[in-house]
Amino acid sequence: MNKNIVMLVLWRRVISDLLIGKIGKRNGVEAIGVYSLSEARTAAEILKPCVALVEIPLRQGEPALEALKVCEEIKEVSAGCKTAILCPEEDDESVQICIEAKRQGKIDDFLFYDSTTVYLVSKIESLCP
Repeated sequence: MNKNIVMLVLWRRVISDLLIGKIGKRNGVEAIGVYSLSEARTAAEILKPCVALVEIPLRQGEPALEALKVCEEIKEVSAGCKTAILCPEEDDESVQICIEAKRQGKIDDFLFYDSTTVYLVSKIESLCP
């Protein structure tokens, strides 16, 4: 049986490792961590994920727009891949960007940093084919 690949583009490695462990217990799903937005497109070309969770990093600049661009690039190279953004709930600008991106169909969903791991895993699983 082929495994569905879930690509976790998360800059917080501890969260990624926790999700990899929990998702790895699911039947037919394998989670792989990518720890840099700049490496996500290349990783998606190789892995062909069915789902990608992309985290908005907490830093200056326009990290929400960068994460959204990464989601678009992943969709370009991995046909049918569902994308979701992990968003800091206290950053109003990022939240608004995620809401608009979901409304426009640029991403399939978004989740907040303060979501439980059980919730994150269930949302990721719901996006898998």
